[in-house]
Amino acid sequence: MKVTSAFVLLLSFLNSFHCTTMPQHTDVVLFGALGDLSRKYLWQSFFQLYLKEQNENKTFSFYGISRDAQKEGSQKLTKLLDDVNCEGDISLVCGLKLLEFRQLVTYVQLKTDEQFDSFGKHKLKNSPENSDFVLGRIFYLAIPPNVYSSVAARLSSCCKLKRSHAWSRLVLEKPFGSDLQSALSMARDIGKHFKEEEIYRVDHYLAKSVVRQILPFRNRNFNHLETILNNEHVERIEIAMKETVDSKGRIEFYDKYGVIRDVMQNHMTELLALVAMELPNNHHNDFDSNKNKLLSQVKEVKEEHVLTGQYSRYLHHAEQEKANISLSMYTPTFAASLLSIDSPRWNGVPIIMISGKALDERSSYIRIKFKDSVMCVCGCKSFNVSQHGARQIIFQINPGSLPTVGILVSKNLFSPHLTEGLEDMVVTSQESFVFGQSLNEFYFSIPKANENAYVTVVRDLYRGDKKSFVTTEGLEHLWHIWSSVIEETKHRHPKLYLENNDISLNFGYSNGMLRYVEQESSLVADEFSERERLSVSSLPSHFLGHMLLVKPDVQLYKSLAEKINDVAKTTVAKAGIFHLALSGGSSSIQLYRAILKHFPKFPWRWTHIWQVDERCAQYHDQLSNFKTIDEELLQNVRIPYGNIHPMVDYSVENVCSTGSVERYKAALVHFVSKLELDFIILGMGQDGHTASLFPKSGLLKDNENLVAMTTNESSVKRMTLLFSILNKARHTAVIVSGHKKHDIVDSLAGSEKKNVNDYPILGVNSQTGNVTFYIDNDAWFGK
Repeated sequence: MKVTSAFVLLLSFLNSFHCTTMPQHTDVVLFGALGDLSRKYLWQSFFQLYLKEQNENKTFSFYGISRDAQKEGSQKLTKLLDDVNCEGDISLVCGLKLLEFRQLVTYVQLKTDEQFDSFGKHKLKNSPENSDFVLGRIFYLAIPPNVYSSVAARLSSCCKLKRSHAWSRLVLEKPFGSDLQSALSMARDIGKHFKEEEIYRVDHYLAKSVVRQILPFRNRNFNHLETILNNEHVERIEIAMKETVDSKGRIEFYDKYGVIRDVMQNHMTELLALVAMELPNNHHNDFDSNKNKLLSQVKEVKEEHVLTGQYSRYLHHAEQEKANISLSMYTPTFAASLLSIDSPRWNGVPIIMISGKALDERSSYIRIKFKDSVMCVCGCKSFNVSQHGARQIIFQINPGSLPTVGILVSKNLFSPHLTEGLEDMVVTSQESFVFGQSLNEFYFSIPKANENAYVTVVRDLYRGDKKSFVTTEGLEHLWHIWSSVIEETKHRHPKLYLENNDISLNFGYSNGMLRYVEQESSLVADEFSERERLSVSSLPSHFLGHMLLVKPDVQLYKSLAEKINDVAKTTVAKAGIFHLALSGGSSSIQLYRAILKHFPKFPWRWTHIWQVDERCAQYHDQLSNFKTIDEELLQNVRIPYGNIHPMVDYSVENVCSTGSVERYKAALVHFVSKLELDFIILGMGQDGHTASLFPKSGLLKDNENLVAMTTNESSVKRMTLLFSILNKARHTAVIVSGHKKHDIVDSLAGSEKKNVNDYPILGVNSQTGNVTFYIDNDAWFGK
């Protein structure tokens, strides 16, 4: 009998309609149920799923899986579920649903094959093969990726549904491998047990509210956008993920993956695909096909396309977490990358990615900057800047300095049509700026619902919508783009940067290369001897666990002077006062002269000058440190007399006494908030001493006092600040100059273990700030 295609379609429709009206039960099995991801996001998201989806035809069971013993694990899970809440919904319905949800969660210990088998047979919902019942199972693996394959094999054996009217879904969290080969190997192993359509690799960034609107927004504004989203009109595309937090507590993970693997290889490249891919029809296969085609056209990133950096206290955090310092010293916490797409539409358009820890703001965005093709010939005096200024579209994923997330379109570009998920935001502030333009110069549309990304992930997972997930083919394309450059840069010393606002990270691009605008850590080859040139390639980024800068002396002092000036201006703008503590010695004289020469607008009026140490000598004595500070610096600037704090009292014959110590301590307590000096300049002696803290001095162990008098450590009695206040400074610079210091530098850099009692400089270890060693060529390389 001949069956028509229409009849086949009718049968298919009736079958799908029957399935959707059949009762459904879903088992949610969460591995890593007691972990951070589950605690912060997953249990709350599964409750939201239950709240929105559960009814008399849709039922659920939830299982929290861990390796903890049954009693202990159950207690931990119960406590963890206490934090799940209605998130502002005060209705009685939500409260009752929450009680139901908690009762439906069961803790299960799974370690052995027997436990897995028992779980599949006796815990999970089972029904006869011919039952009019749809069964679904979600296996969410919030566990280390190295056990994905073994857990997938066990689940396939004991728990995966294999009958009609049933489905199983295996959910994986990144990282999906550490390079192309490991990713493909993992995919092959898991593919032995679960089909491609059953595997859901989470990229939660794809579930963020603004990201979900990118394709609908492009579709809704097709007539405007598709004619200008190309290399004829687009100047560049920027994709950024900036964070203010550092990597403390995650050093082991970051040493293994770094910023490129952590976010660029996945989140950021996926975002690029959404703005650059050809628009799909409303069909899932078209979406995957078009996205994978775009990813296949992204050129492999090369070493010259990448800049890397590391925030200054990373090694300090690594030491605290007992990490392998030989690995940590190469770990990038900041990266900038230049990408390109080999396609007629995008050829020649630079794509710039920026991401890092300990930066100036928490902000994520995609910025499409359009070319300025308008030239004014006549009527230029009345040229309307707002009509002919920068033209850009910004998808603001995390708000940064903006009031909320949303999509911004320059008013001189076009007036956008809104999708169903967006609404206009009225901008009232005249002082909000984004990329140099007032917020009033943009159309600003925001998501109607800005729910947590994991709520969206879980909902899509339940409904079988894979747009927020990464396919195996897509994963392979992602690693093809990034694997080589990760390997090429793994032994590159990253540029060091100060936490939260270091302008030296600013960079430019030209001729397919990225370069830092301010090459602070570079060395000028023309000024080196042959021995120095041979040594440059092995120059470390850190010395004694702190940042290191090695330069010829003139450049060195200019760099330090510039740093002091930047910190002073920033601190005065923020707090209204800047506390600077100075040391004596000839090195300091060169620094003072560099400040006077290069920074005539230094904020002296709001600066307080302190001394790190002083000899007990009268002002006119050549041994006086303050005499040097006064003659070389203070007499040449306009600084209020009350802002100058000499360490000894020149008005009395006995300039140093117990009273002098108490007086200086009292002044510090009175003027310096939290006893945190803003900037301290230290030196280092040939014996490793710093300030007036000498080897084997009892003062090295004094943690109670701020200031003390030396006893017999030197021929002249001295006063000195102690580590209790030195190590509270926000910024500390240690100057080491001259060839006579080479031996101590060489000795300290050696592998032999040393202690602070023999080398007091080792006691310099700021508790909350940063320390940088400024070492000139003579001290570093020797004669």
